[in-house]
Amino acid sequence: MKNEKENISEFNWVLPKGHKNEFPDHPCLAYDSYYDWLDTFSDYHFDKYADDTNNPDINLSLKFRGNAIDNIMDEVLPFEPEQTKNIYKNDIKAAMVSSWYMRNRVGTMDHVGYKQTVDPEKHPTLQKIVDWFEFESGINPTIMEKNIGQWEGWHVDGHTGHPNGYRQKPLVRCIIHLQDWQFGQMMFWGTKPVVQWKAGDSLNYDIKVPHCTANCSRFKRYSLRLTGVPSENTLAKIAAGGEINVDLL
Repeated sequence: MKNEKENISEFNWVLPKGHKNEFPDHPCLAYDSYYDWLDTFSDYHFDKYADDTNNPDINLSLKFRGNAIDNIMDEVLPFEPEQTKNIYKNDIKAAMVSSWYMRNRVGTMDHVGYKQTVDPEKHPTLQKIVDWFEFESGINPTIMEKNIGQWEGWHVDGHTGHPNGYRQKPLVRCIIHLQDWQFGQMMFWGTKPVVQWKAGDSLNYDIKVPHCTANCSRFKRYSLRLTGVPSENTLAKIAAGGEINVDLL
């Protein structure tokens, strides 16, 4: 049955009476993996030897500072993880990803990490940051936890479960680190490695840029992830970059 959220990753198909072994058609089935299919929605160059150091779609110039950031983990902890995977009935993505995992001997889908939605009462500083961006709509503020050994493979964001649907509106994504970098923590956006960050450093990127993350350190890693439809003010603030004193917000 079709889920009410109308996610594009689902197929609108019900097994008929006395069915045999038919399987529904879907464009992603022509690819080796669901992730290969998502690549086709991106106009990224996919040249593994290209230099993305100055790629304008990967912006590291915005930084949040202040005593509130220095003590931000007092708000984050204790972290209360929520459901890590949103899987719906007839979810073609879940079927494709699990099949690819099995073929590559990946033992579980529970390796990406955990998330908790920002609560304005528990996380007032994070809510101030969310409000500062002035997103137009569709804001989805989430605290992300990457435990030791967790990783997220190379992929292009699909946003199949986003309230605004699959790229129906332009989306902006921001990741704000809530702790200083530790040895063994790594991120790649395109061919650009992202390491040695400070708490409050922000990564703002175009959703067409493929990326991956891994935590091979001895510590859990926490970050704030924002997804939403940007206003003109949102885009102007990100482009301006600079240091924002959260204590003054």
